[in-house]
Amino acid sequence: MAITSQMVKTLRDKTNAGMMDCKKALAESDGDIEKAVDWLRQKGLATAQKRAGRATKEGLVLAAENPSGSKGALVELNVETDFVAKMDSFRELTANIAEYLANADDPPTDVADLLTRKCPKCGQVIGDLIQGAVGTTGENMKLRRFVVYEQTQGLVHAYIHMQGRLGVLIDLKVEKPGPKAVELAHNLAMQIAAANPISVNVADVPPAVLEREKAIYAVKAEAEAEAKVQKSAKPLDKNFLIPKIVEGQIKKFYSEAVLLEQAYVKEPSQTVTQFLKAAKAEVGPVEVVRFARFQLGEELAGENVDE
Repeated sequence: MAITSQMVKTLRDKTNAGMMDCKKALAESDGDIEKAVDWLRQKGLATAQKRAGRATKEGLVLAAENPSGSKGALVELNVETDFVAKMDSFRELTANIAEYLANADDPPTDVADLLTRKCPKCGQVIGDLIQGAVGTTGENMKLRRFVVYEQTQGLVHAYIHMQGRLGVLIDLKVEKPGPKAVELAHNLAMQIAAANPISVNVADVPPAVLEREKAIYAVKAEAEAEAKVQKSAKPLDKNFLIPKIVEGQIKKFYSEAVLLEQAYVKEPSQTVTQFLKAAKAEVGPVEVVRFARFQLGEELAGENVDE
């Protein structure tokens, strides 16, 4: 398969590996980007795949909460240029969609459903509102995704970063809702924005992701174990060393990818779990039920963001 410059660029954006290494990885993987990522990581030429992906579209990620803080919404609306994305009218349109979602008694199930809903504040169907904006600006727009959370035993909190290029929505069960609980939710949302976890806890890591990591670490561990055997003055069993090395790498992966295992960004000497235990004195027991993190233009499974 012919390796194009665009394929090399895409792989470099994902891995930070050198151009020639990317070309070789693509050649070894018959042009399959994901297999090439794994090949580079196995060779130690890529630090890690960027889970956030590369922002390739303009637009806004905005959020809204209902007055009681029991329901919240996060939405991404895309547009062609940064110029339009910065217009007050585009921000107002995105904010109105988020506000509708956060206050809807019967939230839509998907984007197609949302586009048929009437926004009470605007007096129009949301799909028509977007088409009207397309006609006014002369640029195509796409309502890309949204999420709505509701929590009756705690709160839902939204956090927007980088003026709408990154947003987080977090769903918390809290025994004592109030200002301290809101502050706690805000700190957790900032943690998610900064550290980009893939799950709340270890049990929620997708099995396919975990198996992929284990396969990569196994290849690297074999080379590492062989090197230790060669350097050791006493006999070492490589087959004993490999599982131990893989186990250590998986623990490191969890500490980077799982919210409750991560170092707390405001106090790196403690984990997020330890931070929550300390907060128990003020807000009671806390459970992070779920979270959503939208980064503008990030790659989504099965989606070509450059279309």
